[in-house]
Amino acid sequence: MKTFIRFFTIGVAAILLVSFSLNLRQEGTTKKDTIQPVSTAGTTNPTQPLSGKTIIIDPGHGGKDVGTIGGQNSYEKDVTLPTALKIQRKLKEKGANVILTRSDDETVSLSERANIANNHEADLFVSIHFDAFDDPDVHGITVYYNKTSDESLAQQLHDGIFKSDLKAKDRGVKFGDYRVLRENIKPAILLELGYLSNKNEKSRITSTSYQELLSTAVVRGIVDAIT
Repeated sequence: MKTFIRFFTIGVAAILLVSFSLNLRQEGTTKKDTIQPVSTAGTTNPTQPLSGKTIIIDPGHGGKDVGTIGGQNSYEKDVTLPTALKIQRKLKEKGANVILTRSDDETVSLSERANIANNHEADLFVSIHFDAFDDPDVHGITVYYNKTSDESLAQQLHDGIFKSDLKAKDRGVKFGDYRVLRENIKPAILLELGYLSNKNEKSRITSTSYQELLSTAVVRGIVDAIT
């Protein structure tokens, strides 16, 4: 009888030990199975940092409004459009929804240009221009804002542009009393990207190769400003 009790006790103990071991293993498996993966929601695709952004690119002048006239009757409107088209293409590659205020040689009023940004709930409006001055030695790039709330945005865009080696004079960030900026309820910046009245700069501005460099620099500035 004692021998039976001894073997019975040992058997019960063995069963309890196996049961306890199985419970531990199951608990470990359950905990492991319920570990949640790290969420990637809200992360930015580095190749498309402007995904979800709507940007208005405004090629200055157009149609009967030729804009600044440079040497050999070069018109500002004929330089702003191809530069803007290059900017549009590169912004789209970054994931942005891009709307042009004009896509050919047409006349668009200043109010219409601002309204396009307002009506499309734009994240940014950028007006593309080239300048001229009586002194043919004046040259360089200037970034303009109108509203105080847009000053830091203009500075970020400016800094992004000048990360590129454009070999252009930095004329800084300035207040500009421009209608397309005044009437814009969305963040709005105006760029004067060089002087057609300067012989050397005009030669660069009207070249496709420089427009490619310039458009890349502007897109970098936009990315820095709104991401």
